[in-house]
Amino acid sequence: MSIRVYHTDRKVLLAEGQKIMSCSDGTKYYMKVFAVNSVLAGQSALKVAEAAGLCRSTVSGWVKTVDEHGFEALRDKPRLGRVSRLSKEQYHEIDSILQAEPGEYGYKVWSAKALSNLISQRYGVTIGDRQCLRILHKLDFARIRPQTFPSKGYEHTEEREAFKKNGRDK
Repeated sequence: MSIRVYHTDRKVLLAEGQKIMSCSDGTKYYMKVFAVNSVLAGQSALKVAEAAGLCRSTVSGWVKTVDEHGFEALRDKPRLGRVSRLSKEQYHEIDSILQAEPGEYGYKVWSAKALSNLISQRYGVTIGDRQCLRILHKLDFARIRPQTFPSKGYEHTEEREAFKKNGRDK
């Protein structure tokens, strides 16, 4: 019996294969069915679990589920969350608004509080500051605090030193 010599590390290939098998609901279902079929064909749940990168108890649980409820019970159930209070069109509009200067809409900076106020006025929907932070993150905006004076660069060294000594009010 010849032993295969791999060009790529076997662990890397195994991890990549496990990632592919767990990426979509369809492939997850077929992986579960394959694992259960392997156990039903006589392989140990431990060996199947090791090959798939799972826990033995997970594979054993799938076998028990199939035994009691059939293979359809292995399919993922749809996960429904709370329905968004804003439509996709409103999200797109908010995204374009955030691209503009905040002064055009009466704000100094775009913050969670400012966005919450804007959404309340424009759409009549009350959304908390924390949720507005999530919206900002979802729209790929970074949380950056504005600076009143440049922190880098050497062009205004004396002014910066005076700013450090005297504070913001001078």
